[in-house]
Amino acid sequence: MVAQEISILLGGTAGQGLQTMGAVISRSLSRLGFHVFALQDYESRIRGGQTFFLLRAADRRVEAHVDPVDIIVALDESTIRSQQPRLKDEGVIIYDADKIKTGYAGENFLPLKLTSISRENGGTAAMANTVALGAVWSMMGLERDEVHGVLDSFFGRKSQEIVEKNCAVFDAGYELGGQKRKDCFVMKAPGEGGRMVISGTEAVGLGALAADVRFYSAYPMTPGTGVMEFIQNHSKEYAVVVEQAEDEISAMNMIVASSFMGVRSMTGTSGGGFSLMVEAMGLAGCVEAPVVIYESQRPGPATGMPTRTEQGDLLFAIFASHGEFPRVVLAPTEPEDAFRITAEAFNIADRLQTPVILFSDHHLSSSYWTIDGLDTDGVTVDRGKLASREELDSGAEFKRYLLTDDGVSPRAWPGQGTALVVSSGDEHDETGHITEDEALRTAMVDKRWRKLDLLKDYPGLRTDIQDGADTVLVGWGSSWGALKEAVRELRGSGRKISLVQLTMLWPFPAEQFVPLVENCKNVIVAELNSIGQLARLIRMETGIAATDTILKYDGRPFSVDDILKHFNR
Repeated sequence: MVAQEISILLGGTAGQGLQTMGAVISRSLSRLGFHVFALQDYESRIRGGQTFFLLRAADRRVEAHVDPVDIIVALDESTIRSQQPRLKDEGVIIYDADKIKTGYAGENFLPLKLTSISRENGGTAAMANTVALGAVWSMMGLERDEVHGVLDSFFGRKSQEIVEKNCAVFDAGYELGGQKRKDCFVMKAPGEGGRMVISGTEAVGLGALAADVRFYSAYPMTPGTGVMEFIQNHSKEYAVVVEQAEDEISAMNMIVASSFMGVRSMTGTSGGGFSLMVEAMGLAGCVEAPVVIYESQRPGPATGMPTRTEQGDLLFAIFASHGEFPRVVLAPTEPEDAFRITAEAFNIADRLQTPVILFSDHHLSSSYWTIDGLDTDGVTVDRGKLASREELDSGAEFKRYLLTDDGVSPRAWPGQGTALVVSSGDEHDETGHITEDEALRTAMVDKRWRKLDLLKDYPGLRTDIQDGADTVLVGWGSSWGALKEAVRELRGSGRKISLVQLTMLWPFPAEQFVPLVENCKNVIVAELNSIGQLARLIRMETGIAATDTILKYDGRPFSVDDILKHFNR
């Protein structure tokens, strides 16, 4: 018997190398041709606390985690106590008998003196996790050579001695893991390797670089910081200026200013930082500055839960402002989507000359997927409507805010020609100078709103439609993977159900959305917040009321089983 998929939970405390261990096994499985999905769960601390890395591998694409799990690696006792309930009946818990003195016995337990084994084979106490990795790899019946190669790629930059020690302790664990090998754990390598292992953070960063971002300013705030770090690591190669600002207010003002100078600009934060950015985002709306704001959500209010996930900022992002101005709100679903939509966000910002909010959350930011690749050929750079050199050198007063039919004025930035480019955060006339004229104020407000009409044909949905379905499941952002797999399971049990996932939340794509749901008897909205913000937005924009909601707000993402349990009540 060969298993079609396996789920492995690696648990311990922060500082025990769980992320490295998870990354090694994920990359090794990917090289063998497996599809992998992995999520990280950790507390807001540097050392200690309960942490785990949950990995799922299969011979087909997987995009979410499932319960129960097959194998648990426990580097501390609290992992056994907290995670044992999610173990399958035939599952196995490998635990470090050097550190866990409680006698756990039975078919479900494999005590290994991981620290001692590491030292006996030339390793250190810190390499106990590599011993456990060897045991897990052996239980899956996979050849060890691929892992040796990945260990070399991970640790080769430090020294060859460290690589050799890790390989030696891995082999020791591999020999011991065979004691608990079961048919239900044995995996056959598909043999079609070469896929990327990528996180949502990396996909967003790559999308920004592909879109020719040239200035990124931010103040660190989990989980939004990763994009700044990624772009910083590649800033010399791509000629990007990265500025860690003193606070989020400064970061937002900096990108408004750099955008005014013609530079593609971006900032990143989470909900608390976005709260501080709102006034300066209003400035961007008023002066029609094309900026991209990356907002990776976490549970609030206040500090909330910095290392957990939620979708609680939706309505805030759509309506955050004093006064009214257009903005665009996008929400990618997984890495390929995040890459594409991030690149598109810059084009939309330039074409509409307005702020674009790019939503993520901790789940999308920190989880890993295997993908075949990114569509770099599909990325174009569109700077929007630009003034000609003749206009700029004509000697006439430049109308930066010319009233046009589509609301978009020809854009220029200082120094392009002899024209004076004037911009003001006060209400202004066509030339950018301050005005309090009633008719002109009305005309300028209307002009700004007309720009959103340019997105009427933008594909703001991802769908999986079944003919004759009487039920439609609706979600947004990172819940796509769990919802998609749940829909597949439900169809397999005979239920007729469609899936509609919103990737553009504002302007709300009502003309695309309504025909897909209006004839369904059951409209069920799934989201990670407590009040059903998407359900409220749908009713506000379409008049369609959800017949039911699936709400989760414990700081954890949807699993496939969370969705199935709702339908199987």
